[in-house]
Amino acid sequence: MGDNTEYITRHVETYLRFWRRRDVANFAKGKPEDTLKEMEVLAEMHKVHVQDLRGQESTYTLDKNGFIYVSHEMPELDNLSDEEHMKDAIIPKTEELVRNMSVPIPESTSLSREAERCRRTGATRTVTFAHRVRCLAEDGSLLASNRAPAHSVHSDFTTRGALHHLKRLVPDRQECNRLLANRVLIINVWRPLKTIQRDPLAVCDWSSVNIQDEGIATRFTLPNGWNELGRYVFSPSQRWYYLSGQQPNEPLIFTQFDSSKVDEGGFTVPHSAFVDPEYSDSAARESLEIKMFAFV
Repeated sequence: MGDNTEYITRHVETYLRFWRRRDVANFAKGKPEDTLKEMEVLAEMHKVHVQDLRGQESTYTLDKNGFIYVSHEMPELDNLSDEEHMKDAIIPKTEELVRNMSVPIPESTSLSREAERCRRTGATRTVTFAHRVRCLAEDGSLLASNRAPAHSVHSDFTTRGALHHLKRLVPDRQECNRLLANRVLIINVWRPLKTIQRDPLAVCDWSSVNIQDEGIATRFTLPNGWNELGRYVFSPSQRWYYLSGQQPNEPLIFTQFDSSKVDEGGFTVPHSAFVDPEYSDSAARESLEIKMFAFV
């Protein structure tokens, strides 16, 4: 990573699925295919320029942009079907990455101490609450299973949804308040399982998002409660990025909640899979995402 002499930069003109402007969307969780039909009515496609960060990875930080690409080997990826292996090896090593990650900086790059701090989470404790292996599903029933690449601009939580999820994870109110007295993050670690060509993941630079004007709270009512994620309307000011030819040792780490930004409307990076026309017929994408709370 970081050596732009080894790669050809590939910016992509593509279409992303946004939502029409509205304040709140509320869905009762029924059959997945029915929910998808309801959501499709609210969607609209917009042409977007997705900039390739290959060779410029080190200039983007969690605190400023909401995402970062790191170099991290994970030989344990050869056995994803074993759930015990996932819990005993892959998840702990991913949590360690989030707590201790250090991003290599090219010798030619001069970063201040403050800029270097922004490249780390500063977390002292991490708790994974979800993981998912994603692969392409050709038929509608599998598409609704949430294991296919998500071709819709979204964030995994709104601020309200993230706080609700934390309270479910930590039902003791006193303990939850103690945790929230310090900075709490939700971090998504997204890692290819093989070189990504088809359906790469694009992330939106958080500094280019106006959450008040562009964010839409989308609540799903479940038999045992609710969750709330974010959808977004299109804005020409938004800046979208990806990493061409992303490898398994180049995980993307991005923020989905930051308790220090609640008063500003949140900090929850929009993202979406997208169609790269050059690779639309390539082998199906395979990726692993691990979501965790990080306590600073």
